[in-house]
Amino acid sequence: VVALQMARSANDVEAVLGEAPSPDREVMRVKQYVDFGLIAGYFGLALVIGAALRRNGRRRMAWLLVIVAILAAFHDVRENLITLRVVNLGLSQVTTAMLDQLRLISIGKWVFLATASVVLAVVTARQRAWYLRTAAALGFAGAGLTVAGLFYNSILVWGGLLMILGMLLSAATLKVITHE
Repeated sequence: VVALQMARSANDVEAVLGEAPSPDREVMRVKQYVDFGLIAGYFGLALVIGAALRRNGRRRMAWLLVIVAILAAFHDVRENLITLRVVNLGLSQVTTAMLDQLRLISIGKWVFLATASVVLAVVTARQRAWYLRTAAALGFAGAGLTVAGLFYNSILVWGGLLMILGMLLSAATLKVITHE
């Protein structure tokens, strides 16, 4: 998925998907539809965490998290729609402009996700419990790897994994975050 998001030419698309029709294109299509569910999941989780932070008097952090989550989800949905369009086209129909748009939207998504991870990590880093500091470390490390992954795409997935783990650990301990 990341290889397609960062593709620069029809040759890059061919390396990932092959010529249409292909089983790889069908797998990519399914992955994009599954991703819509994941987007709803992380967006909903960010809203819940934002609401909890807001109730606990951390209004600025709550609003910042929610706004960045909205921007990330918006870019992620656009990225999926563009990817589905590329998947449905033959290699001769894929243009550099289309791939540039996909890459730019993807970079925006990753930047907003990294920003959300940092915002949440700032909140959890201030807590006393070791597991909340661990969540913060995961968030910060994930955001750092994600930014580095924008230049070295092979590590982008690892940044995303660490950010997800940090967010899930933060969500699992939400009551502690909001009451400590």
